[in-house]
Amino acid sequence: MSADPLAFVYVPVDASSSGFSSRAGATANAPASLQAVTGEGAYKTIAGNTASALSLTAGVITDVSGDGQYSIGRWTNGTTGIGTISANQGAHYVVGRPLALARVAGPTATLSCTLKAATLPTAVSGNFPAGKVNAATALINLNGPLVDTLSIDLSIGSDHVTKAFSGVAVTGANLSASGALLTETMGTDQAAPYLSVGYTVATPSSGDVAGTIVLKCQ
Repeated sequence: MSADPLAFVYVPVDASSSGFSSRAGATANAPASLQAVTGEGAYKTIAGNTASALSLTAGVITDVSGDGQYSIGRWTNGTTGIGTISANQGAHYVVGRPLALARVAGPTATLSCTLKAATLPTAVSGNFPAGKVNAATALINLNGPLVDTLSIDLSIGSDHVTKAFSGVAVTGANLSASGALLTETMGTDQAAPYLSVGYTVATPSSGDVAGTIVLKCQ
């Protein structure tokens, strides 16, 4: 991806719905030189700085998609510099071109966002096969800017849950009763940005479940 710096959200294998792992991250200022990419365009090293670099040293990068504005994927069934990831687990990322949304005054200055891409959600415990994101929507209030509402509907194991969030910052870390979020806006068009979200939410039977999604807004 020809941008420097880069933005990313990264949800590690030890994610939690009630807090943030020291390895979780969201930034719009990651040096491009510190990221490592496979020949297929998947990211195998994610780094906000040299000290925080995380790499998949062996394993699989799956759920990969993108369009030059963002790249999404999931590390699984392998090892990183800090431990192993089982076939049922995942470390999830979105990397993209950083885009700082400009504030637009007025109550009607909003963007509606629909699901563009997602990694398969994984149980932090690794006790269940990866699930599926069924739907996700968001509404950005540009008179902030702020994510007024965000909804994520997912299935995993015997669970089917819909998590609703409100008043979420468009960039950074957000913690609420609904779960833990990492957000960044990406792209090149103020009128049609991407909202990238890393999430960890609690489910009734599968425990904490994590993943990343990209929403297209307009």
